[in-house]
Amino acid sequence: MCAMELNGNKIKTMKKKIAAVLFGIAAIAIGSCKPQPSGSTSISVSIQPQKYLVQQLLGEDVAVNVLIPKGSSPATYAPSPVQMKELGESEVYLRIGHIGFEQAWTERIAEINPDLKIVDTSIGISYINGEDYVHGDHVHKGGIDPHVWTSPKSMLTVLANTRQALLSIFPEKREEILKRSTAIEQKVKTLDNEFKTKCESLTNKSFYIFHPAYTYLARDYGLEQISIEHKGNEPSAQWLRKLIDKAREQNIKAIFIQEEFDKRNAEILAAELNIPTVQVNPLSVDWENEMRQTLLKLEKALR
Repeated sequence: MCAMELNGNKIKTMKKKIAAVLFGIAAIAIGSCKPQPSGSTSISVSIQPQKYLVQQLLGEDVAVNVLIPKGSSPATYAPSPVQMKELGESEVYLRIGHIGFEQAWTERIAEINPDLKIVDTSIGISYINGEDYVHGDHVHKGGIDPHVWTSPKSMLTVLANTRQALLSIFPEKREEILKRSTAIEQKVKTLDNEFKTKCESLTNKSFYIFHPAYTYLARDYGLEQISIEHKGNEPSAQWLRKLIDKAREQNIKAIFIQEEFDKRNAEILAAELNIPTVQVNPLSVDWENEMRQTLLKLEKALR
């Protein structure tokens, strides 16, 4: 076994140990922190795009506790005791569905906070399924791809579920929520139509990305997403060679990368193919603007 493989195993072992320690600390924090009266009601969500939806529906009246901070991976992030305390004091926890963070923590959260309402906002979406595979320190449960928020079409369902949850918690704000919902729903539908129209006209339908965050977008708008990651792991030299050959065959013009993941393999591939890497941020809190920027970048890369 080479030194690189040994170092990789040591790093994985260390990550597991750190995660176990953090889990214990957070569990103690949850158990010791009972909901306290406060001047405002808080809502907890898993990722930043959900904060965007809640703010669109309720404005700034409600504090939003985002469990996975900017720059962190939804697959492997472990929440801090402070975050878990805020979660325990929330009226509701809105899950995005099937990200690794939720797989690892939701059951424990429910056990310690039996009165906390937990809502899966992905219910009703036609999930993309595959074989179970290891991704870093976790396994994608049931092979369900979790990135439902990266497609406007799927986001319409997330919006509907979020709206329903908020209506049940804030019945006194029904008129305001419904009014705001009409406005944001129209924005998402407009994006959906723009993606349909513009993706249909693209000559090339395939794009490379390090981590496959746009699986639903690709399905919903007739594109092919090709992941540099291989079954959730760093690509092997053999896999990179296949990607290079396929990129030349399909005339791939750019590789999309995200800040939460190591860019080295994507940059190596881009240098070999003499094409640019393009930064995208599927976890941006400014979901609408990020999706518009993503569409522009796809148009440029696939025309």
